[in-house]
Amino acid sequence: MKILLVNPPIPAAWYNDEFYLPSSLLYLGAQLQRNGEDVEILDLKTVKNSQEDLSEKFYDKILLDTILKFDPEIIGFGCLFSGNFPDVLRLSKLCKKNFRDIPIIAGGIHFTIYAKEILENCPSIDWIALGEAEETIVKIVDKIKRKDNDFSDIQRFGFRKNKKIIITPGKHYISDPDTIPFPAYDLVDLKDYYTDTSFWHNPKGMPINTSIPIITSRSCPNQCPFCSMYMAMGPKWRARSPQNVVDEIEFLYNKYGHRHFSIMDDNFSLVKSRVIEICDLIKKRGLDLQFETPNGLSLKTLDREVIDAMVSAGLVRVSLAIESGSDYIRNVVMRKNLAREKIFKVTKIIKEHKSIFTNAFFIIGMPEETQETLMDTYNMMKEIDVDKVHLMNIVPFPSTRVYAQALRDNLLVDLDPKNIYKADDLYFKNYDRFFIKPYELELTDLREFRVKCTELINRKNSKVKIKEKS
Repeated sequence: MKILLVNPPIPAAWYNDEFYLPSSLLYLGAQLQRNGEDVEILDLKTVKNSQEDLSEKFYDKILLDTILKFDPEIIGFGCLFSGNFPDVLRLSKLCKKNFRDIPIIAGGIHFTIYAKEILENCPSIDWIALGEAEETIVKIVDKIKRKDNDFSDIQRFGFRKNKKIIITPGKHYISDPDTIPFPAYDLVDLKDYYTDTSFWHNPKGMPINTSIPIITSRSCPNQCPFCSMYMAMGPKWRARSPQNVVDEIEFLYNKYGHRHFSIMDDNFSLVKSRVIEICDLIKKRGLDLQFETPNGLSLKTLDREVIDAMVSAGLVRVSLAIESGSDYIRNVVMRKNLAREKIFKVTKIIKEHKSIFTNAFFIIGMPEETQETLMDTYNMMKEIDVDKVHLMNIVPFPSTRVYAQALRDNLLVDLDPKNIYKADDLYFKNYDRFFIKPYELELTDLREFRVKCTELINRKNSKVKIKEKS
């Protein structure tokens, strides 16, 4: 069966032109190839590298031309984050208008969270795969081959039947990630993802071109009140074996000459022995590379042995998920179970390695925030020895505990729960907009504090820019 997988373009409001390979589509492509299907990936993000006309009509033409040429029997859209939804919806309507008999399936965290609302309001989307979809997509294809239209036995799947919306439940997730084939890198041209990396932190002076994402485990057991990832990946952390992880890295190292990787896990360092074994295997196989952890590491899982092992294997840029300088917000409200002493101990060990560029992540605006807790965060950002501070306003993604709390207590600001499924506000405006009014603060308090923090961050980060470029 011929299946076209489509990655939407970079949203017009996106502040960054850099992007990764579409790992989710590459994983789906590999699973479909294993099942004997004919798969093609159209990544509309890559056309920005070579074309000047980036209007909607331009993307529309590329998509329609690809469909005419490939003649797929199913079209699948990936939607990595909510900011991609408007483009996915528009392109799905375009497909339905011109090829109404081709079924359209969509997936990703946005479609997982809003499956019911999307199926109720977006007729151009026929099916939705909730959560990880490697097994789901194969089951769908096999049913279509058999002309079986009963999808009720497919877990975590959304569809319409007799004008009713059906979302099937399911608790099964792929228990052994080693059984999943490596992403189908043959379905894309890695050179399409090359970008200007001349200003990247590059202590080894290696050619970077782009960073290839590696996913060594799935999900996270912590379920922070502001995180919705468990909706897609389930509550149980499932890890690939160290050998399987390094096999993929070695494949990319030898076949494509690639030397820079991004570990994209939600909790890469959860098991100490596993992280150390991955690092040891990288060294034993003679893989001279650099890697980063852009999604953030849990500081409570880090110690000198783990940090030294990662650095010796090629770690050059690390992001630390501190979240709040307030012990109360961090540990009681967010349930991070992370002592202040541990934060400063870990950052001190990391800074002993001169080759490491360190990012620190903070969040403000939880419902329980006060002037005192805000100042605790400000003082920690000021005191902590990292290269770059990132401060986000809390985003109440539906399905999270903080969203339910804000909705229950009437704390949401300028958000319509009925229409939130079709908006990209939650993703694109979380630097200059607050979505929750804390119990004891006014929005003016948050805005004034944000200005104060921005001045601090600019002072700290301005010193780093020179270091980063040099």
